[in-house]
Amino acid sequence: MKKFVSLFFWAVLCVFLATSIYAGNSAPGVVKLDSLSEKYGSVRFDHSKHALMAGNCGSCHHQHGNNGTLPCKDCHAVTPATFKNSVTQSFMACKNCHSTFERDAPQMPGLKTAYHRTCFQCHRGMGNVGLDPKGCAEMCHVKKEQQVSMKEKK
Repeated sequence: MKKFVSLFFWAVLCVFLATSIYAGNSAPGVVKLDSLSEKYGSVRFDHSKHALMAGNCGSCHHQHGNNGTLPCKDCHAVTPATFKNSVTQSFMACKNCHSTFERDAPQMPGLKTAYHRTCFQCHRGMGNVGLDPKGCAEMCHVKKEQQVSMKEKK
């Protein structure tokens, strides 16, 4: 019995390490979030740093429920074709389901809301962002008009 438990432990450990190594190798390092660049400056997002702190992909990437949540289609009106296509990919871009404008799909948070909800779920707990997210301008991005005026001052 002890031999079986030991063998089982090592098998589970190997699977966990192999999965971690694969995920680490396939995940991006730094990502430029610029889907909302018409109004806001782009955000330089250090994916590697955040992935280490989050512990697992499902902490941020919610589709397909690898953190115990329901698939998007169970709560939101995602078309079957979009959902079927997303299942074949490891992770979809947020903008594939979350529209730039909330009025395009009122039953689902828009892209800006989805980004901010995901960020706030950790950053509020860390004390970086209060109830009023003015600190985001220093941490993440500034409005595009401010970004242009800062370049002109240089």
